[in-house]
Amino acid sequence: MVRALLTGLVLLLPVAATANPQTATVPWTDKRPAARGSQLLRSTMVAAHNEARRQYGVAPLFWDDGLARDAAVYAQQLARTGRFEHDPQRGRRPPQGENLFMGTRDAYSYSDMIGLLVDERRYYRPGRFPAVSRTGDWSQVAHYTQIIWPASRRVGCATASNRANDYLVCRYLPAGNVVGTVLR
Repeated sequence: MVRALLTGLVLLLPVAATANPQTATVPWTDKRPAARGSQLLRSTMVAAHNEARRQYGVAPLFWDDGLARDAAVYAQQLARTGRFEHDPQRGRRPPQGENLFMGTRDAYSYSDMIGLLVDERRYYRPGRFPAVSRTGDWSQVAHYTQIIWPASRRVGCATASNRANDYLVCRYLPAGNVVGTVLR
């Protein structure tokens, strides 16, 4: 069985900030490793983020090499330690928004990884964040809301792997998922 874990960072929360990661089981039959490379990662992430943003009706994001470097450092740390949790970003100003993905090594293409995050839109409903989920659980839409967050302008992503898993980290500025902000 191929499994993926997702977790989205929510900043400035008076609500519990440590939602349980969601687990998605995806059927997988192709045994070939997914294509990789920095140019493919960049083009796939920018295109998928901006298509989601276009559908939502907000301005596109632009790739930021500094955010991608920060994402790479943290993705490598996750792969090295085998942990799957958000970067506490101690002392980082301004704080960066963050989306995380972890899945079986070489099982997911970059499109699959970002697609699982964007797919949360099926649970999204307009409202005042964090009351933006049809299920009542904001953590089920937190990746999607960070992707479409109207104030965010820049994105940078990176991947790293260990023997078992691939890790994707995407960073955003300005950070999204700010409690009390109204999303249409």
